[in-house]
Parts: sequence; C-alpha cells; structure tokens
Amino acid sequence: MAARVAAASAHPLHVSRALVCGKERWYVKTLQDRPKLISAKPTTVAHLVGLTRPKPAPVDRSQFERHLYSLTGTVTLVRQENDLDLHIVVEDGLGHQMIVEAPNAPFCTAKATAYRRKQMAAARSKVRLCATARVVGVVFWDRPHVITGRAPNAIELHPILGFDCLSE
Repeated sequence: MAARVAAASAHPLHVSRALVCGKERWYVKTLQDRPKLISAKPTTVAHLVGLTRPKPAPVDRSQFERHLYSLTGTVTLVRQENDLDLHIVVEDGLGHQMIVEAPNAPFCTAKATAYRRKQMAAARSKVRLCATARVVGVVFWDRPHVITGRAPNAIELHPILGFDCLSE
C-alpha cells in the first residue's frame, strides 16, 4: 500500500472566508442547505463508483444526495485543498477508489445546523492515513475533473460526518 500525506496549503490569517471556502455547489456539499438526510446505509466503494452519473448533473441537492452512506476502505491520501477541505482518497483493495471530503467546519460551513457542524468537525479531527477506516458521509455528485482519487462517475462522500480508523 502506497500512502501519502500531502503538505497542507498555507493561508494567511487575514484572507476572507469568501476567498478561501469553496464555490461549486458549496451549500450542498457543506449541508448549508440544511437537508433532511436519510439514515446511513452500509455500502462499498465499488457500489458507489459503479452507479450511473445523473444527466444532467444536479444543480441543487438531488433526492439521491440526501443519503448517508457508511463504507470501509483504505485511506491512501489526505491533503488539504485550497478551499480548506481535507481531500481524502479511499480505496477498496479491488481497484476502486473515490474521494471523501471533510470541510473546514465551522469556518466554511456557517449556515449548516450546529449539530451537522459539530459532526463535520469531529469527523475531520479524526482523519488520517489508515489501513482500514470506516467513513460515514453524504453522497455527492461532483463535476468530473482531473483530481487525485476521483471515481470514474465523480461520486464522493461530501461532507463526511464520521471517521474511525479500525486498523493502522
């Protein structure tokens, strides 16, 4: 297993939140639209990356993006992005990988409920490279773009609301 931790991006303290936090469907992927979420179901990386991407891609939250999923896999990369999210790559050992993201809560998630901000912050604080991790998060259709760990259908768990390292 080749695992990497990338250096965190440095941001001056005087940079405004609007310049640092993300833009693309930001309210959706940080739960600031305050959706009613559907209870977590166990799944696999292979199952999620095998789903058909919706066409056209959703602009607002789709009904499917109200689902919480729990999956187990190997965390092979943790990197802080320019929008202050932790970009995490999870692999299943069968050749499938996907991205899960931990936003910078509460800094970049101000309009999410206090409960969800707390969940996001707690999950983010536990993120690390891990041979076997359980990740719980909200399914999200990202735009297809070139980024390390992207699933072929650009599905992600964004944000994650739970993270536990089960084995080093």
